[in-house]
Amino acid sequence: MSETLEYIQRRLEPQRQWHNDKATWNKRRFYTVEIATLLAGAAIPVVNLWLVHDAYWAGVISAILGGVVVVAAAIGKLFKFHENWLQYRTVVEALEREKELYTVGAADYATADETGRNRLLVERVENLLVNTTSQFIETHRTAHGAPADET
Repeated sequence: MSETLEYIQRRLEPQRQWHNDKATWNKRRFYTVEIATLLAGAAIPVVNLWLVHDAYWAGVISAILGGVVVVAAAIGKLFKFHENWLQYRTVVEALEREKELYTVGAADYATADETGRNRLLVERVENLLVNTTSQFIETHRTAHGAPADET
């Protein structure tokens, strides 16, 4: 049991915390970009009506706001904050689920002896992490136009 407890503290928990921190960071960036896009886009017609008697400044401010919309949308698409947030959150939940199933001896952990349970936990957590890393790389590789076999 101590080997598994050591594994949980050394590997599983730090990975869960790291993915949780990344999920939170990406969620905040996603909402920041979305709100900036929304507010700047909504402000354009207001500025045009508000400065109807000063076409020059209405045009300048509208152009700046339009630029904010374009840049914010491009940043969101380029850095994939929404996709990253969801992917990291999925990993956190999967790690927590696996730890809980192991701890209470449920699902596949119910039928295995202690050595088998320990091995199963390590295999499942490591498979989850390697598959997630592969998915992340593939998502970002294809998003930036690189061929699937290029690194």
